Amino acid sequence: MAPSSPRPALPALLVLLGALFPVLEAQVHLALGDQRLNPTVTYGNDSFSAKASVSVTAEDEGTQRLTCAVILGNQSRETLQTVTIYSFPAPNVILTKPEVSEGTEVTVKCEAHPRAKVTLNGVPAQPVGPRVQLLLKATPEDNGRSFSCSATLEVAGQLIHKNQTRELRVLYGPRLDERDCPGNWTWPENSQQTPMCQASGNPLPELKCLKDGTFPLPVGESVTVTRDLEGTYLCRARSTQGEVTRKVTVNVLSPRYEIVIITVVAAAVIMGTAGLSTYLYNRQRKIRKYRLQQAQKGTPMKPNTQATPP
Repeated sequence: MAPSSPRPALPALLVLLGALFPVLEAQVHLALGDQRLNPTVTYGNDSFSAKASVSVTAEDEGTQRLTCAVILGNQSRETLQTVTIYSFPAPNVILTKPEVSEGTEVTVKCEAHPRAKVTLNGVPAQPVGPRVQLLLKATPEDNGRSFSCSATLEVAGQLIHKNQTRELRVLYGPRLDERDCPGNWTWPENSQQTPMCQASGNPLPELKCLKDGTFPLPVGESVTVTRDLEGTYLCRARSTQGEVTRKVTVNVLSPRYEIVIITVVAAAVIMGTAGLSTYLYNRQRKIRKYRLQQAQKGTPMKPNTQATPP
Protein backbone atom coordinates (compact mmCIF):
# COMPACT_ATOMS: atom_id res chain seq x y z
CA MET A 1 0.00 0.00 0.00
CA ALA A 2 1.52 3.31 -1.04
CA PRO A 3 1.08 6.58 0.89
CA SER A 4 0.24 9.69 -1.04
CA SER A 5 -1.34 13.06 -0.53
CA PRO A 6 -4.47 12.97 1.69
CA ARG A 7 -6.70 11.12 -0.75
CA PRO A 8 -8.07 7.57 -0.57
CA ALA A 9 -5.52 4.98 -1.57
CA LEU A 10 -6.67 2.66 -4.32
CA PRO A 11 -5.82 -0.57 -2.43
CA ALA A 12 -8.49 -1.64 0.06
CA LEU A 13 -8.47 -3.88 3.14
CA LEU A 14 -10.59 -7.03 2.81
CA VAL A 15 -11.66 -9.36 5.65
CA LEU A 16 -13.54 -12.64 5.16
CA LEU A 17 -15.23 -14.62 7.92
CA GLY A 18 -17.45 -17.73 7.69
CA ALA A 19 -19.52 -20.20 9.81
CA LEU A 20 -21.57 -17.45 11.49
CA PHE A 21 -25.25 -17.73 12.44
CA PRO A 22 -27.31 -15.67 12.36
CA VAL A 23 -24.82 -13.81 10.20
CA LEU A 24 -26.97 -10.71 9.72
CA GLU A 25 -26.69 -9.93 13.45
CA ALA A 26 -22.87 -9.89 13.39
CA GLN A 27 -21.23 -6.53 14.12
CA VAL A 28 -17.92 -5.77 12.38
CA HIS A 29 -15.25 -3.33 13.55
CA LEU A 30 -12.10 -2.54 11.51
CA ALA A 31 -9.19 -0.34 12.57
CA LEU A 32 -5.79 0.44 11.08
CA GLY A 33 -3.57 1.48 13.98
CA ASP A 34 -5.54 4.12 15.82
CA GLN A 35 -7.68 4.96 12.79
CA ARG A 36 -11.22 3.57 12.96
CA LEU A 37 -12.43 2.42 9.54
CA ASN A 38 -15.89 2.44 8.03
CA PRO A 39 -16.17 -0.92 6.22
CA THR A 40 -18.65 -2.02 3.59
CA VAL A 41 -20.05 -5.41 4.66
CA THR A 42 -21.42 -8.02 2.24
CA TYR A 43 -23.39 -10.90 3.83
CA GLY A 44 -23.74 -14.49 2.66
CA ASN A 45 -25.68 -17.46 4.15
CA ASP A 46 -23.29 -17.95 7.06
CA SER A 47 -20.41 -15.62 6.21
CA PHE A 48 -19.60 -12.04 5.38
CA SER A 49 -16.84 -9.93 3.86
CA ALA A 50 -15.82 -6.47 5.00
CA LYS A 51 -13.89 -4.05 2.81
CA ALA A 52 -12.61 -0.57 3.64
CA SER A 53 -10.56 1.99 1.76
CA VAL A 54 -7.82 3.74 3.69
CA SER A 55 -6.48 7.27 3.37
CA VAL A 56 -2.77 7.42 4.11
CA THR A 57 0.02 9.99 3.89
CA ALA A 58 3.80 9.82 3.90
CA GLU A 59 3.70 10.04 7.70
CA ASP A 60 1.90 6.67 7.82
CA GLU A 61 4.73 4.88 5.99
CA GLY A 62 5.92 1.78 7.78
CA THR A 63 4.28 -1.22 9.47
CA GLN A 64 0.75 -0.72 10.84
CA ARG A 65 -1.53 -3.05 12.81
CA LEU A 66 -4.85 -4.04 11.26
CA THR A 67 -7.53 -5.07 13.77
CA CYS A 68 -10.76 -6.88 12.87
CA ALA A 69 -13.32 -7.47 15.67
CA VAL A 70 -16.61 -9.36 15.24
CA ILE A 71 -19.39 -9.38 17.84
CA LEU A 72 -22.32 -11.84 17.60
CA GLY A 73 -24.67 -12.09 20.59
CA ASN A 74 -22.53 -12.36 23.70
CA GLN A 75 -19.55 -13.71 21.73
CA SER A 76 -16.70 -11.69 20.26
CA ARG A 77 -13.66 -12.56 18.20
CA GLU A 78 -10.68 -10.43 17.24
CA THR A 79 -7.82 -10.99 14.79
CA LEU A 80 -4.71 -8.97 14.10
CA GLN A 81 -2.57 -8.57 10.99
CA THR A 82 0.22 -6.25 9.96
CA VAL A 83 0.04 -3.98 6.93
CA THR A 84 3.11 -2.36 5.39
CA ILE A 85 2.55 1.10 3.95
CA TYR A 86 5.22 2.32 1.52
CA SER A 87 5.84 4.97 -1.08
CA PHE A 88 7.58 3.91 -4.30
CA PRO A 89 6.91 6.08 -7.36
CA ALA A 90 8.37 5.06 -10.70
CA PRO A 91 11.94 6.26 -11.32
CA ASN A 92 12.48 9.37 -13.38
CA VAL A 93 14.65 9.46 -16.53
CA ILE A 94 15.89 12.98 -17.34
CA LEU A 95 17.53 13.92 -20.65
CA THR A 96 19.33 17.23 -21.15
CA LYS A 97 17.10 17.52 -24.22
CA PRO A 98 14.98 14.80 -25.82
CA GLU A 99 16.06 16.02 -29.29
CA VAL A 100 19.60 17.22 -30.06
CA SER A 101 21.85 17.76 -33.07
CA GLU A 102 24.73 15.45 -33.92
CA GLY A 103 27.81 16.13 -31.79
CA THR A 104 25.86 17.60 -28.84
CA GLU A 105 26.87 16.56 -25.30
CA VAL A 106 23.94 14.78 -23.64
CA THR A 107 23.47 13.99 -19.96
CA VAL A 108 21.07 11.18 -19.05
CA LYS A 109 20.02 10.99 -15.39
CA CYS A 110 18.02 8.38 -13.52
CA GLU A 111 16.54 9.25 -10.12
CA ALA A 112 14.45 7.05 -7.83
CA HIS A 113 13.28 6.55 -4.24
CA PRO A 114 16.03 7.41 -1.69
CA ARG A 115 16.16 3.78 -0.48
CA ALA A 116 15.96 2.22 -3.95
CA LYS A 117 18.76 0.70 -5.96
CA VAL A 118 18.84 1.98 -9.52
CA THR A 119 20.51 1.06 -12.81
CA LEU A 120 20.53 3.00 -16.07
CA ASN A 121 20.83 0.81 -19.19
CA GLY A 122 22.35 -1.86 -16.98
CA VAL A 123 24.90 0.50 -15.37
CA PRO A 124 24.43 0.63 -11.56
CA ALA A 125 24.75 3.78 -9.51
CA GLN A 126 28.21 4.32 -8.04
CA PRO A 127 28.08 4.02 -5.12
CA VAL A 128 24.80 2.10 -4.94
CA GLY A 129 22.12 4.69 -4.36
CA PRO A 130 19.06 6.38 -5.81
CA ARG A 131 20.78 8.31 -8.60
CA VAL A 132 22.92 7.49 -11.66
CA GLN A 133 23.82 9.32 -14.87
CA LEU A 134 25.48 8.78 -18.25
CA LEU A 135 27.38 11.27 -20.40
CA LEU A 136 27.61 10.89 -24.18
CA LYS A 137 28.21 12.80 -27.39
CA ALA A 138 25.24 12.28 -29.70
CA THR A 139 25.94 10.43 -32.96
CA PRO A 140 23.58 9.34 -35.76
CA GLU A 141 23.71 5.82 -34.30
CA ASP A 142 22.15 7.20 -31.08
CA ASN A 143 19.01 8.32 -32.93
CA GLY A 144 16.07 6.38 -31.45
CA ARG A 145 18.20 5.00 -28.62
CA SER A 146 16.22 4.05 -25.51
CA PHE A 147 17.45 4.75 -21.99
CA SER A 148 15.86 2.48 -19.40
CA CYS A 149 15.99 3.25 -15.68
CA SER A 150 15.24 0.37 -13.33
CA ALA A 151 14.62 0.86 -9.60
CA THR A 152 14.36 -1.86 -6.95
CA LEU A 153 12.99 -1.32 -3.43
CA GLU A 154 12.79 -3.88 -0.65
CA VAL A 155 9.48 -3.73 1.24
CA ALA A 156 8.70 -6.15 4.07
CA GLY A 157 11.24 -8.63 2.73
CA GLN A 158 9.96 -8.45 -0.85
CA LEU A 159 11.67 -6.79 -3.82
CA ILE A 160 9.51 -4.41 -5.84
CA HIS A 161 10.63 -3.29 -9.30
CA LYS A 162 9.64 -0.24 -11.33
CA ASN A 163 10.96 1.05 -14.64
CA GLN A 164 10.81 4.05 -16.91
CA THR A 165 12.19 4.46 -20.44
CA ARG A 166 12.84 7.52 -22.56
CA GLU A 167 14.06 7.83 -26.14
CA LEU A 168 16.69 10.18 -27.59
CA ARG A 169 16.28 11.70 -31.05
CA VAL A 170 19.41 12.88 -32.86
CA LEU A 171 19.23 15.25 -35.82
CA TYR A 172 21.97 14.74 -38.41
CA GLY A 173 22.67 15.81 -41.97
CA PRO A 174 22.04 13.88 -45.19
CA ARG A 175 24.27 10.97 -46.22
CA LEU A 176 24.85 9.45 -49.67
CA ASP A 177 27.29 6.55 -49.81
CA GLU A 178 28.24 3.84 -52.31
CA ARG A 179 26.16 1.20 -50.55
CA ASP A 180 22.88 3.09 -50.82
CA CYS A 181 23.66 5.09 -53.98
CA PRO A 182 26.10 3.35 -56.37
CA GLY A 183 28.21 5.76 -58.42
CA ASN A 184 28.22 3.76 -61.67
CA TRP A 185 25.63 1.71 -63.59
CA THR A 186 26.18 -0.13 -66.87
CA TRP A 187 23.01 -1.48 -68.51
CA PRO A 188 22.18 -3.02 -71.89
CA GLU A 189 19.99 -0.91 -74.13
CA ASN A 190 16.27 -1.85 -74.14
CA SER A 191 16.64 -3.79 -70.84
CA GLN A 192 14.34 -3.16 -67.89
CA GLN A 193 16.15 -1.59 -64.92
CA THR A 194 15.35 0.21 -61.65
CA PRO A 195 17.81 2.95 -60.59
CA MET A 196 18.26 2.87 -56.81
CA CYS A 197 19.66 5.80 -54.82
CA GLN A 198 18.61 6.44 -51.23
CA ALA A 199 19.76 9.14 -48.84
CA SER A 200 19.76 8.78 -45.05
CA GLY A 201 19.45 11.46 -42.36
CA ASN A 202 17.17 12.85 -39.68
CA PRO A 203 14.93 14.44 -40.73
CA LEU A 204 14.74 12.33 -43.90
CA PRO A 205 16.26 14.46 -46.69
CA GLU A 206 14.70 15.28 -50.05
CA LEU A 207 16.61 13.63 -52.93
CA LYS A 208 16.85 14.71 -56.58
CA CYS A 209 19.16 13.35 -59.31
CA LEU A 210 19.46 15.54 -62.45
CA LYS A 211 21.49 15.40 -65.66
CA ASP A 212 22.45 18.80 -67.10
CA GLY A 213 20.33 20.31 -64.33
CA THR A 214 17.04 19.34 -65.99
CA PHE A 215 16.78 15.66 -66.97
CA PRO A 216 15.74 13.61 -63.91
CA LEU A 217 16.92 10.10 -63.10
CA PRO A 218 13.80 8.01 -62.34
CA VAL A 219 15.01 6.79 -58.95
CA GLY A 220 13.06 3.78 -57.66
CA GLU A 221 11.07 3.40 -60.91
CA SER A 222 11.29 0.54 -63.38
CA VAL A 223 12.31 1.97 -66.78
CA THR A 224 13.29 0.75 -70.23
CA VAL A 225 16.94 1.70 -70.81
CA THR A 226 17.43 4.03 -73.80
CA ARG A 227 20.33 6.12 -75.07
CA ASP A 228 18.70 9.19 -73.50
CA LEU A 229 19.27 7.69 -70.05
CA GLU A 230 23.05 7.66 -70.51
CA GLY A 231 25.12 10.35 -68.84
CA THR A 232 26.31 11.73 -65.49
CA TYR A 233 23.73 12.81 -62.92
CA LEU A 234 24.22 15.03 -59.89
CA CYS A 235 22.30 13.64 -56.93
CA ARG A 236 21.54 16.19 -54.21
CA ALA A 237 20.12 15.29 -50.78
CA ARG A 238 18.87 18.24 -48.76
CA SER A 239 17.29 18.74 -45.31
CA THR A 240 17.20 21.34 -42.54
CA GLN A 241 20.49 19.82 -41.30
CA GLY A 242 22.36 20.55 -44.53
CA GLU A 243 22.92 19.00 -47.95
CA VAL A 244 25.27 16.58 -49.71
CA THR A 245 25.87 15.77 -53.41
CA ARG A 246 27.08 12.72 -55.31
CA LYS A 247 27.73 12.02 -58.99
CA VAL A 248 26.11 8.98 -60.57
CA THR A 249 27.07 7.75 -64.07
CA VAL A 250 24.79 5.65 -66.28
CA ASN A 251 26.39 3.73 -69.18
CA VAL A 252 24.18 2.22 -71.89
CA LEU A 253 25.49 -0.71 -73.98
CA SER A 254 23.97 -0.91 -77.46
CA PRO A 255 23.54 -4.33 -79.20
CA ARG A 256 26.19 -3.29 -81.79
CA TYR A 257 28.66 -2.61 -79.00
CA GLU A 258 28.03 -6.08 -77.58
CA ILE A 259 28.75 -7.62 -81.03
CA VAL A 260 32.05 -5.71 -81.17
CA ILE A 261 33.02 -7.03 -77.74
CA ILE A 262 32.22 -10.61 -78.77
CA THR A 263 34.21 -10.20 -82.02
CA VAL A 264 37.24 -8.79 -80.18
CA VAL A 265 37.17 -11.62 -77.64
CA ALA A 266 36.88 -14.23 -80.41
CA ALA A 267 39.78 -12.68 -82.35
CA ALA A 268 41.92 -12.67 -79.23
CA VAL A 269 41.22 -16.36 -78.68
CA ILE A 270 42.09 -17.22 -82.34
CA MET A 271 45.28 -15.18 -82.24
CA GLY A 272 46.31 -16.79 -78.99
CA THR A 273 45.76 -20.28 -80.40
CA ALA A 274 47.71 -19.48 -83.59
CA GLY A 275 50.58 -18.03 -81.58
CA LEU A 276 50.83 -21.14 -79.43
CA SER A 277 50.87 -23.41 -82.48
CA THR A 278 53.66 -21.35 -84.11
CA TYR A 279 55.73 -21.48 -80.91
CA LEU A 280 55.47 -25.28 -80.67
CA TYR A 281 56.33 -25.74 -84.36
CA ASN A 282 59.47 -23.54 -84.14
CA ARG A 283 60.62 -25.31 -81.00
CA GLN A 284 60.43 -28.74 -82.61
CA ARG A 285 62.27 -27.45 -85.73
CA LYS A 286 65.15 -26.08 -83.62
CA ILE A 287 65.46 -29.39 -81.78
CA ARG A 288 65.73 -31.36 -85.05
CA LYS A 289 68.33 -28.92 -86.44
CA TYR A 290 70.44 -29.23 -83.31
CA ARG A 291 70.44 -33.01 -83.44
CA LEU A 292 71.46 -32.97 -87.12
CA GLN A 293 74.41 -30.67 -86.39
CA GLN A 294 75.59 -32.92 -83.58
CA ALA A 295 75.39 -35.98 -85.80
CA GLN A 296 77.50 -34.30 -88.53
CA LYS A 297 80.24 -33.40 -86.00
CA GLY A 298 80.35 -36.97 -84.75
CA THR A 299 79.39 -35.91 -81.25
CA PRO A 300 77.54 -38.75 -79.56
CA MET A 301 74.11 -37.93 -78.28
CA LYS A 302 73.61 -38.25 -74.56
CA PRO A 303 71.34 -41.18 -73.83
CA ASN A 304 68.09 -40.42 -72.19
CA THR A 305 68.35 -43.44 -69.89
CA GLN A 306 70.87 -43.99 -67.09
CA ALA A 307 73.71 -46.53 -67.64
CA THR A 308 73.48 -49.79 -65.75
CA PRO A 309 76.48 -50.25 -63.40
CA PRO A 310 78.67 -53.37 -63.94
